[in-house]
Amino acid sequence: MNRPQDARDANPPLDKPASPAQNAGTRATPKHPIPARSRQANGDLIDLSGVYTASLEDDWLGQSGANLGALPRSVQVFAGAAFDVRGLVQLAGAPAAGRALDAPLAVRGIAIHAEGRRLHFLHGAVGHMPADTRIGEYLLHYADGRTQSVPLVYLRNVSDWQVRADDPLPTDAEVAWTGEAGAAQEPGRQIRLYTYTANNPFPDARIETLDFVSAMTPAAPFLVALTLEPHAPVYEEISVPRIDRFSPIAPRDSQAGPDLVDLSAHYNASLDDNWFHHACHDLRDLPRGIQHFEGVAFDVRGLVQLAASKSLEVTGVVFPEAVNGIAVHRKGARIHFLQACFWNTVPGAKLGDYVIHYADGQTRTAPIVYGQNILDWWVAPEGGTLTGARTVWRGSNPATASMGLITHLIDYTWENPLPDVEIATVDFVSDLIEASPFLVAMTVEPASPAGV
Repeated sequence: MNRPQDARDANPPLDKPASPAQNAGTRATPKHPIPARSRQANGDLIDLSGVYTASLEDDWLGQSGANLGALPRSVQVFAGAAFDVRGLVQLAGAPAAGRALDAPLAVRGIAIHAEGRRLHFLHGAVGHMPADTRIGEYLLHYADGRTQSVPLVYLRNVSDWQVRADDPLPTDAEVAWTGEAGAAQEPGRQIRLYTYTANNPFPDARIETLDFVSAMTPAAPFLVALTLEPHAPVYEEISVPRIDRFSPIAPRDSQAGPDLVDLSAHYNASLDDNWFHHACHDLRDLPRGIQHFEGVAFDVRGLVQLAASKSLEVTGVVFPEAVNGIAVHRKGARIHFLQACFWNTVPGAKLGDYVIHYADGQTRTAPIVYGQNILDWWVAPEGGTLTGARTVWRGSNPATASMGLITHLIDYTWENPLPDVEIATVDFVSDLIEASPFLVAMTVEPASPAGV
């Protein structure tokens, strides 16, 4: 990983700041709608909603296919930093090859209003310049009146978004994402975004606003997302060091038939992990492999955790808001979801859905409802109240034992209204309320043969 640069060592601000007219008068506006900000996004992920000049779907350079439509949306992790990814802010540059960008010279007053130790920029540039050319800056304004420039320097912390595989990389930034766009489909070309991390030289001073300013070179900078990393993550109860790598997932048993849906490609934690970064919060006593709980067979090896409204704030972990396309390709009378949730909420609150996609194009939804078919994975020994599902496994870990509680998992059995139609895939989707569902295993129960 490249060493974060210290903004205290930065060059002074650009000599001629843009006037308010330059800031607003030439500003482009998105042609496609900007998605709503995710409830998972906390205050560290700076909200750029009011300053986007283009959506990720826009051909914002006037070329067909010149867009970032393939970039993942919402809260994402790139090069070890979390970002709120929904649009982009393009600045103007000197006209190159007869082309002038419909973009402002600067965007000023981007609201920060927080302290932090490091800033993470997800950005790129349109156009080329010689190495070490300053193409713009981020100008920080502190509550105590100080200002600090974070310069954008070509091939140090930023580069052109369209590259060839053998093009030089910035020395002080990391490649955050590589993809394709219609405008970059000539042989050997791809598109690329970069993550640049700068240390805040005044971490105890409140940053009020940030200006994004172009130096008007032929390489015009653009910003996709900005994150201010706090002094330390906020943990709910017992904090533990960040884990760099989840424990291995056991291989799938060769005896596991197709009715035991293979979640291998979707697990984001093992059963041994303190996967919410809380000490001794795990499912390490859960039996592994093919297991039978209350007469239903499951393939038990890991878990798929979805995000909640507070999961990033409490744990510092970005979980997916949905896991789509879980392959099933089976007919069945019902589906068994082995599940629970992290944190509790009010009975009757909907945590999310399983969206069932059939091979003939139909869809059906299995809602995940607190107190009906899901509960917090920590409960009193006598268990919690479920009106439409059953607890099928009970266990413990050091954290629950210390509080006189147990862990448990629930079999949510969904009756399939179309048992004679093949189920193609299932999506697992969070509603991003305060409780976050997780899935350990999924089993399709075949329809009984006629007369049985």
